[in-house]
Amino acid sequence: MRTVDTLTLGAVLFVNMELLANTRRRFLRLAGAVGLGGVAGCVGSDGGGATPTAAEDEHEEERPEGVSEEAFERGPVPEPYRTARSQAGERRRLDRLARKEDVAFQEAEAAVEAGSAEPGEDCGSCAEYIPDRNGDGFGACAKVEGYVDPADWCVLWESLEEHEAEEGNG
Repeated sequence: MRTVDTLTLGAVLFVNMELLANTRRRFLRLAGAVGLGGVAGCVGSDGGGATPTAAEDEHEEERPEGVSEEAFERGPVPEPYRTARSQAGERRRLDRLARKEDVAFQEAEAAVEAGSAEPGEDCGSCAEYIPDRNGDGFGACAKVEGYVDPADWCVLWESLEEHEAEEGNG
């Protein structure tokens, strides 16, 4: 049986709280996702490493031609995205990007089915998304490393309207 390392969990929460810009709604999403991840990590392992879920077995993300799985997940992304601005105008900072696994990064459809997201909440409608600039169908994110499909989702999702309201009040 695997257990969650409390220090690792705490570090993930600390790093992501900074990324979340202290908004309550996004913090609660992260806390819920990390809690579920902790529970999932305690179930059914023989100690021989992680076993892929049925969803992971059924789905392998298509990648742009010539892009390795490692580059797809962690970057670097193509030059036009590296320090680009998101749909809400936030500059992508390479030294402050979260890892996909730390923000419950997944397909938006799966997030909706799991109750983590509402229909219509996907990267393509997120304030932090940087749309496709080279015709490969993938964009990037101002907060998360690697390539991003507009049909993906993570706990950092923020509507453009929510972002604009925060900017107006801050």
